[in-house]
Amino acid sequence: MEKETILLSGPSLKNDTIFYGAATLVERFISFLIIPLLTKTLSQELYGVWTQIIVTSGLLLQIVLVGFHTAAVRFLSGAKNKQELSGIFHRMLAVVLLNSLIIIVFAFLFTPSLSKIMFASLRFSKFIPLSGFFLVGEALFELVSGFLRARKEIRLLSIYYLLKNAGRIVILAIAILVFHLNLFWAIALIVAFQLFLTIFIYAKKILRKIGLVSFSLPLVPYGFLIWGNNFVDRYFILHILSINDVSIYAVAYSLAAIGGIFYSILGFTLYPHLAKLWNDGDKIAAAEILRKVIKYYLFFVLPFIAVLTILSSPIIKIVSTAAYISNWQIIFWLSVGIGIFGFYQLNAYSILLANRTLLNLGVSAVAVVANVIFNILLIPSMGILGAAIARFISNAVLAFWITKVGKKYLPYSFPLSTAVKMVLATVVISLFLVIVKYYISLDNCWRLIIAIVLAIVIYGSIDLLGKKSILLQLKKNLAPSPPSSPLGERKLGEGEL
Repeated sequence: MEKETILLSGPSLKNDTIFYGAATLVERFISFLIIPLLTKTLSQELYGVWTQIIVTSGLLLQIVLVGFHTAAVRFLSGAKNKQELSGIFHRMLAVVLLNSLIIIVFAFLFTPSLSKIMFASLRFSKFIPLSGFFLVGEALFELVSGFLRARKEIRLLSIYYLLKNAGRIVILAIAILVFHLNLFWAIALIVAFQLFLTIFIYAKKILRKIGLVSFSLPLVPYGFLIWGNNFVDRYFILHILSINDVSIYAVAYSLAAIGGIFYSILGFTLYPHLAKLWNDGDKIAAAEILRKVIKYYLFFVLPFIAVLTILSSPIIKIVSTAAYISNWQIIFWLSVGIGIFGFYQLNAYSILLANRTLLNLGVSAVAVVANVIFNILLIPSMGILGAAIARFISNAVLAFWITKVGKKYLPYSFPLSTAVKMVLATVVISLFLVIVKYYISLDNCWRLIIAIVLAIVIYGSIDLLGKKSILLQLKKNLAPSPPSSPLGERKLGEGEL
């Protein structure tokens, strides 16, 4: 096929992905440290309270933001009218602040009822108003972040995300370990820090605005439904089982959610570039980029699922305590479910580019209904394993439907031969880890690390066999780009994103 010409303006997709990927890996590692910090210093109930605040904020965040943080990326790539954008941004900021205020007032007025819903107890009522302020910090940060992402300031945004999450772990550690404050005051300090960081970004960087309500309005219920699909199981576990089961499930989910870094890194930098190519009318190049990103995603996520499933028990013992250990099947279904959700996320960009947000809304609604039904059916008989399986089923509905429809707008050929090779390599390292785990105790941190490193080496070695090595393609991507022509144009090669 003849190589397609792509006009490059600003940072390249390759450089954005590398920089954001590095920042995300550091940020996820820092965030991961919250698990041992909280599970080893707080009761299971308080850790359950922390996780409930996080996931509930995710639900309300979609309502407060009105979907503008996503709509900005679709429509502001390449926009230049700064004066008009600035006026729209401040009107949108006013809407977000008003929504946040309404939710905070609601939290104060209905504290007992909300405490029963969020925590299944009145003992944690004081956390309800605090959750409202936590939400305000999250919403404002996401609003200014959406703007920076739309303007392709990925490197700067990566630094801010890193600061935000590093600040959380530092504040929690100092508050709990040094000053011996309780969880309430630790979260209050996090809220203050995040609001300060957001105000700093706003004062230093926000000069313009985002809009297009007709596109973004369907994203409000869509975001709500995606949240529901991802976290409604917590509420079923809470009310059918107990808050202790929520905490065990939350640790398992936190481990499985590490796999989200792969689609987060790839998708975060991919979407603005796809939007630029789409707006320029170059759909062929956009489809080719999407195909390559799907291939890279599968390369990373498949071995991750295998390693995490087999080594889940020793990993949980090291980062937490034995009280949080769950069945390997729970880790497997959660990991596969999150992996499939990543596949959905990457393919959903074609739906957004085609302005089919209502279709995305409908598919999400079907997935949530399936999730709710299977949670009700499976949790009473299977416990938290039933919730993990319900998550897998609902995400499979999302991924299959959206991928099928999305190919109408960005048609690409699925890298089947490469995927088969990856699956076989994953089977090999799975057998290796099962044997190692059978003969050697991996409760020691260094033994565990060595086993994981050896599995990665084996996986990489298998990939290097043959002509279609993903690692060799990535090596080409990491190599310095050839000088651009005076017009800023260069060719999209086979080994490039």
